[in-house]
Amino acid sequence: MNDNNPVLHSMRDELRELQLRYGHQPNDFNRYQLVRHEQRLAQWVPSEQLGATA
Repeated sequence: MNDNNPVLHSMRDELRELQLRYGHQPNDFNRYQLVRHEQRLAQWVPSEQLGATA
């Protein structure tokens, strides 16, 4: 997937937001949201590009 794809940017932004939210409030709901989003992102993005999200 192209790195400047707007969907990819949006998904990475949301991932960062969910990571911050879970870091500030580590509860089950926030963990579930983060894990689900990571799973959705893994379906969209090849594994070699996932490292660029961190």
